[in-house]
Amino acid sequence: MKNSVGIQFNKDASGRAKSVTIDLKKHGKELQLFLEKNGAISIEDEFEKKWADGITGDELVKRVQLHIKNITNNHVEESSILNSNHQT
Repeated sequence: MKNSVGIQFNKDASGRAKSVTIDLKKHGKELQLFLEKNGAISIEDEFEKKWADGITGDELVKRVQLHIKNITNNHVEESSILNSNHQT
């Protein structure tokens, strides 16, 4: 068996293919259904990963308030620039 990009066959002492190492970044999508059917991964695993990356309600409020503050400050600065240009 020939190794290809992202796939490496691991052999035992006698030279027979024993296992395979597959780069999931390269071939993960193609293997997902196979791994789900065999119970190696589940859709819940993907949900849990995304859930773990989520933010709390408090963090959301802080981000929204900061965003609003930035928008308001930018608007005030733009208005000041426009007013100063009209006065000259």
